[in-house]
Formats: sequence, C-alpha cells, structure tokens
Amino acid sequence: MSLFSSATTTTDLAWWLEVGTFNPLCMCYFGPFETEQDAVQSRQGVLQDLRNENSSIVFARCNFCKPRQLTIYQNELTIQDLELTPVSFFEALVA
Repeated sequence: MSLFSSATTTTDLAWWLEVGTFNPLCMCYFGPFETEQDAVQSRQGVLQDLRNENSSIVFARCNFCKPRQLTIYQNELTIQDLELTPVSFFEALVA
C-alpha cells in the first residue's frame, strides 16, 4: 500500500485524471494522484491507452475531487456529473 493511500480515507478528495470519451460515451476517472503534477504526468499514457482501445477523447483534465464511481456510462450520468463538464462533452451526449 502506498503512503498516500494509507494516509487517506474514503471521504478525502484527491487529484484525479477525468476523461470524457465518445465511443463509448462515458466519463472515466484515473487515480488517485498525490499531486496535480503526478496526474498531469500520467495524462499522455492514459490517453494513449484509451486511443489504443479505439475510444475518442472528448476532454481530459486534472480534477481535485472524489469521483462517485470510476466509470460513469451515458445511461448513468446525472445533472451533477454534467454541470462542470466542457460543452463539447454535453454536445456529444445530446447528438
């Protein structure tokens, strides 16, 4: 167990890489990371892995949060999930 995970609880916020994809249309969270810099450094590798799986990336950003689940598919998205997403993700959802 890493030092970071042993020092956190389930109610703690952390840095996550939040990615919205089309094909499938979903939001995925990768992490947690101890620092924003750690999340930024992992970004290209995560995005390349998703592209290798033929996912189309709509947006990717570092976010200090506590995701409610690691993958949220289109039929599971709530208004709260969409409130802070880029317009491009919402447009993909309603297209």
